Amino acid sequence: MWRFGRQSGTEVLRRRCQGSPIDVFSTSALQKTVNLKLQTDGIYGSLKARHYSFPIKTTSSYNNTWKELRTSMYYAISGFNPRVFCTCDPVTDPIEIHKQKLALWFNHLPQEERQFGGYFSPETMHVEPLILERHPDEDRGLLVNPFKTKASTCPSFSAEQLFEPGPNGNKARGQNVLLYGAVGTGKSTVVRKLVLDWCDGSVLSQFKLVLPFSCEDLSHLSKPTSLRDLVGRKYMHLRKTPYLSGDNDKAKDVLFILNGMEKMKLDFRIGSTDLCSDPNEVLPSGAVVVNLLRKYLLPEASILVTTRLSAVDRVPKKYINRYVQICGFNDPDRQRAYFTSRLLLQNGEKPDKAAETLIEMLYLNLQRESRLATACFLPSYCWLTCATLHLLHFTDAKSPVRTLTGIYTSFMRLNFGGEVINADGDVSSQEQQNSLMLYVVRTVGKLAFDGITNKRSSFSEEELEQWIGGKTKTDEELQQLAVFRTDVLDFFLVPCDDNGTNLESGEKRYAFSVPAMQEYLAALYVVLGENKSVLEKLTRQVSEVFGQAGEDITSLLSILSKVIPFRIFAIFNLLKLFPKLFERVSSHSKGRIANTMAAEMFRSEDSFNEDVLDQVEQSLLGVHGPQPQQETYTRAFELYPIFMGGLLHYGNRRLLDQLGCNIKSQTVAQITRALKKHLISESRKKQPPEELMDLLVLLYEFQNPRLTAEVLQSIKTINLSNVRMTPLKCFVLSTVLGCTRSSFHLDELNLSSCHITPELLQMLWPAFHHTRNLNLQFNSLGPDSCILLRDLLHEPNCTIKSLQLCDNYLSDTGISHLLDALSGNHSLQQLSMMHTGLGDSSAQLLAERLGQHDGLKELNVAYNNIGDSAAFTLVDACREHPSIHTVHLYLNQLTDVGKQSLYARGNPRVKEGRHVKVLTSVTEGSDISEDWHPILNVIGKNSLSWERERVREQLLVFLKDLEWGRKQHPSFWKKLHFRRVESVVRQTLRILEKSSDTGTWTGTK
Repeated sequence: MWRFGRQSGTEVLRRRCQGSPIDVFSTSALQKTVNLKLQTDGIYGSLKARHYSFPIKTTSSYNNTWKELRTSMYYAISGFNPRVFCTCDPVTDPIEIHKQKLALWFNHLPQEERQFGGYFSPETMHVEPLILERHPDEDRGLLVNPFKTKASTCPSFSAEQLFEPGPNGNKARGQNVLLYGAVGTGKSTVVRKLVLDWCDGSVLSQFKLVLPFSCEDLSHLSKPTSLRDLVGRKYMHLRKTPYLSGDNDKAKDVLFILNGMEKMKLDFRIGSTDLCSDPNEVLPSGAVVVNLLRKYLLPEASILVTTRLSAVDRVPKKYINRYVQICGFNDPDRQRAYFTSRLLLQNGEKPDKAAETLIEMLYLNLQRESRLATACFLPSYCWLTCATLHLLHFTDAKSPVRTLTGIYTSFMRLNFGGEVINADGDVSSQEQQNSLMLYVVRTVGKLAFDGITNKRSSFSEEELEQWIGGKTKTDEELQQLAVFRTDVLDFFLVPCDDNGTNLESGEKRYAFSVPAMQEYLAALYVVLGENKSVLEKLTRQVSEVFGQAGEDITSLLSILSKVIPFRIFAIFNLLKLFPKLFERVSSHSKGRIANTMAAEMFRSEDSFNEDVLDQVEQSLLGVHGPQPQQETYTRAFELYPIFMGGLLHYGNRRLLDQLGCNIKSQTVAQITRALKKHLISESRKKQPPEELMDLLVLLYEFQNPRLTAEVLQSIKTINLSNVRMTPLKCFVLSTVLGCTRSSFHLDELNLSSCHITPELLQMLWPAFHHTRNLNLQFNSLGPDSCILLRDLLHEPNCTIKSLQLCDNYLSDTGISHLLDALSGNHSLQQLSMMHTGLGDSSAQLLAERLGQHDGLKELNVAYNNIGDSAAFTLVDACREHPSIHTVHLYLNQLTDVGKQSLYARGNPRVKEGRHVKVLTSVTEGSDISEDWHPILNVIGKNSLSWERERVREQLLVFLKDLEWGRKQHPSFWKKLHFRRVESVVRQTLRILEKSSDTGTWTGTK
């Protein structure tokens, strides 16, 4: 809900220890807004920034009184020099001042929007939703659920056409327009845009004064007040405005906007609400609103009322001139326009190609009529989709730390922040109020938890009735349930066709709009402790009864024992054991939560699934290309334990506390203690790369540096081979490793075949400081990457001993940059540049630079374009090097004579000289090389990705060398050894030819 700077309905929630979110309309936020505009475009320029995005729903809550707020607003807004707004004379017209202040107020971006990096402006983010004129007598069910796509015959129009006079309208009276819609359809954003456009002068030109009010704020006014005082206290500059005097017909130029009518208790009975036509008469706030709608008070004024579906009938039909339903984004084109405005301009200057591809894939998935397309009929879910994709693809080291759990928690705050559920809008009794979010957790969250427990993602109508309304007993609870079903339930659940459902039976099933939402709500249900066992519930009740009685009895017996010293009184001390028993049972419950997290995290049947971030991306973008063959419809819920960990983070707990969902610090400490033992135990086991990536994501979502450091102490190797690295995954890896001490070093960090680019390499820079062996082979690194690696090796605290760069086209330019690091590095011992495009000039340069590094022990330059002459120079330099013992030169452009010469050059020239092992083939002269197996192993692993003809030619040369060597030995055992090696070479040849015939081979040069 948007707010207008007044004390909001969450005042009650604050007294119930639910924190206050800082939203766009707090005084401090206003000051920041003005300062921001002064530093950039100026306040006058900001007035034209009027369009806003879907959905902007924020909740404000203040402890200050109306007087304090009025004073703070005066100093926050009116205290600035009026020359800022205009380069000419100071603005003195109250209406112009009002427009300027409203524009500043409504142009402010909330925190949830600023997390995207600050590239968005209100001008570029608004997409008009579908708005239909519908009479309440019509079947509202057609479009009550915004997911139904059946065409409607009702006329549609834009927001600025709301107050166009009808053919039968009374021109002497203003119009009352009721704008209604489901949660998340964009009511608040439409009104926000309407106000900003009026401030800019582009719409609603028939109104000279627009007065927005929050019905939730009005419902908390404790003292009666008149209409003029109500306006004057909220907008101090309008205290003396003649438009509210009631004289003549000046009120025809006034538009009242009453947002969130469902938060007020309005009674239109004559006996309950006095009639009033005097703007100066003091009445309760509800009576003022009722008389405005009755047209007894300022009948010429027009009124726009927004409300949810359940409260449409609270205003009698005779007082409403036009009913308007907002239906969100009813087609993929509107959705695409929304996504384009948020994702296309990521660098603030020009469209990003990656963003264009992302939007195209998203649009294709929406056109498939997937569940996501159904969810994105609501602008709120479009925001959630954009926020998730922005996190997955546009995370960088400079942006604020964001987590997937944080995005979903912010999503809940935007839509349900500070709201309570009640049946009739009466907010006077705190005891009768329940946090709406907590009600969602106890109903929909319970349904989600049952689905995850039984591995189901769809539910029948009977299951919905069982988990959401099964235990309802009182009339009040029935009324609350009716309101919840009408306003909220369709926000989370949509009809679906489950693959495992018997469609012939005609059973209607429902699923969560976004699959990850089921896992989030289930995790929240568990972390809040709502899934208590019978023992926990019974122990808690007994503990409260005996604990309370024990205090009274103990005090009484302490007095009696001094008069009657009977030892039997000591038996009553047993009463103190019951609270301790409850603490033990409660502690065991927290340990069970940690055990559940660990068990769900390391499920053996999920070991070969894609990592959890790829699963989230596929749920949004779909699976492009060949569809995976799955024989079972059982879905993996791997986000569930990760959300449980993320919800324990302080930032998310603070937001949840504002929503009425309190997670105590003691609970977090108990779960963390138990979870640490499980994670350390599981991390010592060898995990598949995808599962290891999920573990890193869990530690990142947890945002607990101490826990992360303790868990990583038990991990010696991080193998993420074949995991498709994205900006978020690189940031996660760097952030998690950054939690450890500077003395912590992995034995190996394997990032082979991870699609790493130079940009991602820069993000991984902090992680490279915590490893001894760095494997970057089979990636997309280029010459620019060598500059980063050179700087990394030049750092004085560099601990990298082995660097593998195989199958990255570095070229001679990149090799030159990389070799510059040899003079300043003292840790490198093994350097592999196999298949990197290294030529004769680079080999000559390498031979010259080897003397600058005295710690290198092994050099691999196999499968490059090195000829005999450059190879001779390189081997000679290696022989003169103090520590190099092995040089890999196979699969180069070497002649048979050159190979024999290189083998001889590896031997020392003098008796005291060094021997260097030169690997050019599977044979060394007439003998089989000791390293024939690793040579063929490397070729076998990469034969399907290397250039087929060149590999085939080299294998045929190996066979020729083996046949010649076999003929040179008369020994039967020697011949048998040669034939064994020949069989391995022939097998590699058959695999290569078979892959070429089936078309599965892809060659690279």
